[in-house]
Amino acid sequence: MFSKLKKVIRQIHLWLGLSSGLVVFIVAITGAIWAFESEISDLVYSYRKVEPKVGQPIITISEIKKIAKTQLNTVKSIAFLGYDRSIKVLEWIEINEKCINNYVYLNPYTGELLKSEHNEPDFFDVVVDLHTTLLLGKIGKQIVDFATLIFLILLITGIFMWWPMKKTGIKQRVNFDWKTSTKWKRKNFDLHAILGFYARWIVIFITITGLAWGFEWVNKSMYAVATLGEEYKPYPEIKSISTIAEKNSINLDDAILQSALKIHGNHVESWYYYFPQTKDESISLYLNSDADTYYKGANYFFDQRIGKLLLNENPNDFNNRQLLRNLYYDIHIGKILGLPGQLLVFFASIIVASLPVTGFLI
Repeated sequence: MFSKLKKVIRQIHLWLGLSSGLVVFIVAITGAIWAFESEISDLVYSYRKVEPKVGQPIITISEIKKIAKTQLNTVKSIAFLGYDRSIKVLEWIEINEKCINNYVYLNPYTGELLKSEHNEPDFFDVVVDLHTTLLLGKIGKQIVDFATLIFLILLITGIFMWWPMKKTGIKQRVNFDWKTSTKWKRKNFDLHAILGFYARWIVIFITITGLAWGFEWVNKSMYAVATLGEEYKPYPEIKSISTIAEKNSINLDDAILQSALKIHGNHVESWYYYFPQTKDESISLYLNSDADTYYKGANYFFDQRIGKLLLNENPNDFNNRQLLRNLYYDIHIGKILGLPGQLLVFFASIIVASLPVTGFLI
């Protein structure tokens, strides 16, 4: 019975692997590269780093906007990424369903223009686009999402196929017992089975977090697990409540940032300021005491006309679902465990990229 079932699962594994292999290879390779995006970018792009000046205040949002608007039509968001990093100002424009990004990088202490990019995708823009859409837009995203779902099935069927018929065979499934007489077919099988076995315990978390972004039903399922079956509550869309702007001698954007920093209390290593795109939207800020991760950050929403605080999303007050949501990205690229986690994700992704190749040879 077990033998017959294994044959059926082997066929499922075979054909699902053949149908998704190329996509899995591309997504895995780009994922391995993206795990160290920040570190590699710092080495390659000198304008990302500045000399930190202890005790010297950074330039205000009104100053940032004034300088940036010499290069951009509008300012959509401002990112302060650390005291040793340049400020990143972003403008995006949608043309024929394609989003074009323009960037300006400024020295946070002097306002010096360090770099201006206009629709110039750098290496990592291409990497992340390949990783998420295969450079094919919405259709490519759907292909990646379904290939990731297929890969989850491959992980499950792979565990079943890995399991030896006899307990004495487990040693062969966890160790490379190669001799000079070992044929290449056996070596190829071991590379697929043994490396796949070790990598799956890391890759399962990468895969599930990726699926949570791609499929709402996966996201809702994770919500149910995290909250022990509570009814799913979509994230509220925070709207501005005022209709008339308040007269104030202090620049409203600067006042809002200072208010958020005061509420946050802890030392802030990075912050993001998002400007409203409609008359109804609120101004949103993301503040983080750790510039290397995202899950510790807090979100603040303010009325765009009077600067009133509308919502404070602090991780200290999060329920299990909110905590899990904040962990998605850091789990996905390994930063939840710092450098060791990034290395685990990198090597696991390289192994995943090898599986379609060794599987095809099998």
